[in-house]
Amino acid sequence: MMFNYWPIGIVIAAYLLTVRFFRYRRRDEIAAKFSGSGRPLSEMTGKDAHEIMAKLQEFEFPYAFQKARTISLLKAGGIPTMSKLFAVTGQNTRKNAGKRAVDTEILLREVHHNGRDTDRYMKAVARMNYLHARYRKAGKILDDDMLHTLGSGVVEVFRIVDGEEWRKLSKEEKCAIGIFHKALGEDLGIPWTSLPSHQQGWEDGAHFASELRDWTVGYESRVAKFTATNDQYVRVYVDSATSAMPRFFTRLLRKTIAFELDDVMRSTLGLEKAGILLRATISSIKVLRKMLLRYLTFPRLHPAKALHEEPNPKTGLFNFFASGLQPWYVKKDVWSIWGPSALFVRALGGRLPGSHGDRFHPQGYDLMTIGPQPQEGRGQENMAATIQFLRARNVAGCPFQKGYGEKGETQAMPIF
Repeated sequence: MMFNYWPIGIVIAAYLLTVRFFRYRRRDEIAAKFSGSGRPLSEMTGKDAHEIMAKLQEFEFPYAFQKARTISLLKAGGIPTMSKLFAVTGQNTRKNAGKRAVDTEILLREVHHNGRDTDRYMKAVARMNYLHARYRKAGKILDDDMLHTLGSGVVEVFRIVDGEEWRKLSKEEKCAIGIFHKALGEDLGIPWTSLPSHQQGWEDGAHFASELRDWTVGYESRVAKFTATNDQYVRVYVDSATSAMPRFFTRLLRKTIAFELDDVMRSTLGLEKAGILLRATISSIKVLRKMLLRYLTFPRLHPAKALHEEPNPKTGLFNFFASGLQPWYVKKDVWSIWGPSALFVRALGGRLPGSHGDRFHPQGYDLMTIGPQPQEGRGQENMAATIQFLRARNVAGCPFQKGYGEKGETQAMPIF
């Protein structure tokens, strides 16, 4: 008896069409507010940009945005002035590196995921300004280094989403990313004088983002070079992650990371090129993931939260999600001690919440005090003044629209 394949074919076709219909709805909804209604990108407001960023980070591309943050932070160690600073401040050691990395990640997540008018965003900005202030005054952190760090986020988001995700970014989404980074740069007091259009201004967020991206790549090609402090940075932040495992895993990690970087940043960080087999394996995994998401997987229904929305009711502080082999700010409970990820960390020789008493601060973090141990609890008056300044700003409207700033929005001058 001949088997009838038509019903199976119809079901498969219906499933693929249904996935396709729902897969692109968020992209189309975003586009409809601008190109669909005839509203120009130059009228996209900061509120519009935040809403789009939330959809991108929590629904569309949470993996890509997290990966972009990780790689952009690593690339900071490829800029000689930055790696030298990490070394002389004593933060580039195996003892301090884990906490410094998590503290930086937390501050970035706070500004990426909270609106510009929220207390958490303003506290995170104020804390970053305070921690950078004395080094910027002393000329140990250059304005171009700050601009490069900001621009690295744009470079990596564009590269990873367009190259590895199930679809590319739309012009509206690139505009939102540009508006977000321009606003953040203003709040961090980063001057735009190195960018070609700083005098005449930018047409919209997409124009700003593309110019910042191109400048950042050019800056790396001009100043990035291999130094002893760059090598120390990699040995601390990369090699130490697998120090408890056989040497093979360290070499594998270094080559995997190297595959994610261009030749300029790979060489300046002293990372070895990945072999043909590893390149083929990683590339195949990326292609397979892209195809599965695009054609077979329905869009995410629930947001992938990068932060706890409410503080720990017992401590009043915010806990962090488990990250890496050191449980900084992770709440001690049954799941964090005996859950699957906890058992995996234990197998790799990592630490669990509550290890060494309060060393890893399981009670949580306070945005007003987070940072290197010598700076904990310091700078409160300066931060309070910065927060007051940020609260008084007018952040309505589009930063690329004529007339913006006439009612109080100005380039930030952080109060140190």
